[in-house]
Amino acid sequence: MATVLIVDDQEIAREALQGFFNAKGATCLAAANSDEALKALTERQPDLVLLDIKLDGSRLDGLGILQEAGKLPNRAKMKIVMVTGFPDPDIEAKAKAMGADDFLVKPVALDKLVELYKQVGG
Repeated sequence: MATVLIVDDQEIAREALQGFFNAKGATCLAAANSDEALKALTERQPDLVLLDIKLDGSRLDGLGILQEAGKLPNRAKMKIVMVTGFPDPDIEAKAKAMGADDFLVKPVALDKLVELYKQVGG
């Protein structure tokens, strides 16, 4: 089964997504800030990353994590999807230019999550 990393500063959002993917049989990892996210990206090499753009109290925001992830040797094997509650076409364009595989607005439709999971072998 696929490994999913959920990066969000809101615990309720992390728990909801973890519950969803666990029910699908995924191995779920969660990170509340950039340091936890970067550690998981390098040590666990997830197949799918749901990366919130706004991370309160974090050293880097989601775009900063995306930039750092781009330097990893295993980046090509990961699907990184930016997630935000504050849609902004300029931020979306920037994220995609930086290598984001997709850009979703909260609340994310469950069928879209299923589709993403299937794309990474779930």
